[in-house]
Amino acid sequence: MILLSFTVRNHKSIRDEITIDFVKPSLRTLAPKGGTWADHTYPLVGIFGPNASGKSAVLDAILYAMAAIEYSSTAWQARSKFTREPFRLDERSRQASSVYEFQFVHEERRYNYGFEVDGKGVVSEWLREAPLRWRTLLERHRGEKPVRSQRTLLALGSVSDRELALSRALVLNDGVLAPIARDLIESFDIVSVKDVHRDSRLRSIAESLVDGSLSPLDIETLLQVADIGIQKVTVEEDDLPLHVRKALAQFKRALEVEPEGISDAADENDPPDGDSEGPAIDSAELDEEDSKQIVRNLLFTHRGESGDVKPFSVSRESDGTIAWLALMVPVIDTLRKGGLLLVDELDSSLHPHLLDVVLGLFVDRELNRHHAQLLFTSHETYVLSPLSDTQLAPEQVWFTDKSYDGVTELTCLADFARHADANVAKRYLAGRYGGTPRLAPSMLASLLVTVDA
Repeated sequence: MILLSFTVRNHKSIRDEITIDFVKPSLRTLAPKGGTWADHTYPLVGIFGPNASGKSAVLDAILYAMAAIEYSSTAWQARSKFTREPFRLDERSRQASSVYEFQFVHEERRYNYGFEVDGKGVVSEWLREAPLRWRTLLERHRGEKPVRSQRTLLALGSVSDRELALSRALVLNDGVLAPIARDLIESFDIVSVKDVHRDSRLRSIAESLVDGSLSPLDIETLLQVADIGIQKVTVEEDDLPLHVRKALAQFKRALEVEPEGISDAADENDPPDGDSEGPAIDSAELDEEDSKQIVRNLLFTHRGESGDVKPFSVSRESDGTIAWLALMVPVIDTLRKGGLLLVDELDSSLHPHLLDVVLGLFVDRELNRHHAQLLFTSHETYVLSPLSDTQLAPEQVWFTDKSYDGVTELTCLADFARHADANVAKRYLAGRYGGTPRLAPSMLASLLVTVDA
């Protein structure tokens, strides 16, 4: 999957419609007339802006749309209300519908897929392809039968207002829609700065080392690239205590466990599940999976003068080490197979030169052979300066700002007139492009000045 553009309206701080674009100006037709899709699309795009300006909301909108495709026919059905995150600072937006739309390339063909949702569920959904011109594969509106859909889509049956047809197609493995839906969600990954995400990523790395999908050499190489001083990575395995295994088994039986990866999209209005503890479970009732559950932790051996240096647990490592590892494993995975990687606050706990390393991997066509794409947010102006080894085209640089009434606004550097040798970082810090905080340091004086008795 290659992302061409993403459009969203009415999601969190995004009230009005905005579009983030990966298409180069060289593509002026629906499909390339010369070269490949990789020749006409950017491998990376950066969003810059002050704190709380809505940078993360853009990524969260993509995450929400992917989660809706994957789970609206399954886990979301058990919720009391349809999951959504509208702009909440005015009543009209809270009641209005939200729109999410992708333009992307699947198997060398251009597609347009989108959906509109409100508090009741799906208002409309559409899927079009463009071999030469746009052709509708699916179009549905609430209260109406699907129109101009392929005959094979009849196998989906009656799609409810609380699920996407693309999600139902995944469940039924429909021959037309399922490959498109699967390509979207399987070609997508996200890296967040939240502690819970990093902890989950580190656990996943430990599991991957045990099952062989990652090798210790992979991890050691990533850490040595950053010159962190770690020579060896191992995994420590401990059996979970019996009472913990029994509690987990009881929890699994009492609740319908939500699939991993959509907790950020949970419905905040869902009622609590109650205080019932459910039936007690004897140790003899534990199934094979429950009885063998173990905790796996990463251990790191550092360089030292003596030969008997003991390994450190991940809890004793620096934030920089954890940030680098949690970032680079999905980066390498995305580069190996292609797809879209979202990274929130790419500069978090990383040196600017390491940022250049990451960006350079996506820009290098020899290393990025599957045209993997990176969409990142950052405060770091080094990436925009002449000092950076990765020079971004104006179309690859986007700025978020927030209006007086709390609305995220998105602009592109290409929209501003500038000279070829302009120092973008310097102009950005000077507020030429917006996307910089409106500071009022004088207000701090009231917190610091003491009043004489």
